[in-house]
Amino acid sequence: MGADIKSIKNRIRSIDSTLHVTKAMQLVASSKIKRAAEAASGASSYSDAVCAAMHDIVSPETAGSVFVAPKESGKTLIVAVAGDRGLAGGYNSNIIKLLTAEIAETDAAVLPVGRRIYDYCVHHGISLFDNVFRSSEKLTDNGIREISGAITEKFAAGEYRAVKVLGTRPVNVLTQTAEIKTVLPLERAGNGSPQTVFEPDAETVMNSAIPDYLTAVICAKIRKSFLSELYARRNAMDSATKNASEMIDRLNLSYNRARQSSITQEITEIVAGAENQ
Repeated sequence: MGADIKSIKNRIRSIDSTLHVTKAMQLVASSKIKRAAEAASGASSYSDAVCAAMHDIVSPETAGSVFVAPKESGKTLIVAVAGDRGLAGGYNSNIIKLLTAEIAETDAAVLPVGRRIYDYCVHHGISLFDNVFRSSEKLTDNGIREISGAITEKFAAGEYRAVKVLGTRPVNVLTQTAEIKTVLPLERAGNGSPQTVFEPDAETVMNSAIPDYLTAVICAKIRKSFLSELYARRNAMDSATKNASEMIDRLNLSYNRARQSSITQEITEIVAGAENQ
């Protein structure tokens, strides 16, 4: 009986220690959400405007551009954004599942952003854009511009037939969706603005704007993915904290029952001993 009481007490201490960790991680995630939401909103609005402008440039005049004309050969480059850390529910695993499915269907190379996706690609021998680790949380705008410039050069050289960006979109605070989008070659969206005149010509303007276009798209995906990660981690830690609290309540009940049973047994033994005398 004494061993059972000690075992229950040790379990309570262990779970209580875990509860403190999950509470702390929940608070840290919550404290970062406001700033991350502002960054994601700003990056997303800018990206939408840039994408609309770029797709409007696509016309018969630019159909021969290397950034518009479909390619029959070459790899697909996938810029995959995941988290640097775990304990975020299905956030990282959903990205990995979508990436795995995409690679299974096409000859692809991956530019991973985030420790989890980088380690996964290295461990599974997936072809990489370069062997450089980039943090999804700490990657700066200048770092994203460098990535975009390198992608632009390799795509223009014919090394890749398409460029896709894979990340997570926060539907709301409780739901996040992994998604993939083709960003190159460009496609025309809607009727555009036929009265727009470009100097010196539309193709020159479009080609010079591609690095900025990629920077806007990749930056928006990274910022939205990081916000999704924070939502997912806060939700996961909230659930873990509630589960830990419930377990502690159940163990406290078991502990009290075991303690009461032990005291009753001791009293019974004392009474029995006194009667025998």
